[in-house]
Amino acid sequence: MNEKIVNTRKRGDTLIESIYDAAVKLIKEVGYANLTFQQIAKAAKTSRSVLYRRWANMFDLLMEIVDDRSSKALGGQLIDRIKNTGTLRGDLLNLLTIYQSIYAEIGPEILSAVLFEIGQGNSKVPEAEVDAEAKNILVMRKLLKNAKSRGEKIKEVSDITLTLPFNLIRMENLMYKNVDSNQIALFVDEILLPVFTV
Repeated sequence: MNEKIVNTRKRGDTLIESIYDAAVKLIKEVGYANLTFQQIAKAAKTSRSVLYRRWANMFDLLMEIVDDRSSKALGGQLIDRIKNTGTLRGDLLNLLTIYQSIYAEIGPEILSAVLFEIGQGNSKVPEAEVDAEAKNILVMRKLLKNAKSRGEKIKEVSDITLTLPFNLIRMENLMYKNVDSNQIALFVDEILLPVFTV
């Protein structure tokens, strides 16, 4: 069956951005569970074959959107954005503020779609989570190393504990969607500082 290509001029990054935008818009309109490549292709003014050449399935497209929006929010890698503010409290506030900006850029619809995939038992989800978790642990090790070098008394903690700052932001966004600077300060002062400092 021949597909009608409405606009053949889009190429490269322009086409990819158009596909991302169409996918996000349609997730809002019809829901991720009802989304098809055909709908995205039509909205992006391209063909399904263009989508299938790049993404094997909807999850691959979804994760690429997450990566793209994360990169835009960060302007690079999270570990490169870590600042030495002079105190662990300042460093944690900075980290959580940056991490929250990722969630704000990704948006609740995409987060809900990721949750849907987790609920469906998608075997690719754990692989993506392990990669993200490893990067987050490296970020926290760098942050705590900075604190130790300043003379702050830092507890030795497990890798699971090192993921706590990221899990707090993730869960708050998924459950309540109201993370602001006051909430971040409470996380740091009432949860994270007691966990990481002696």
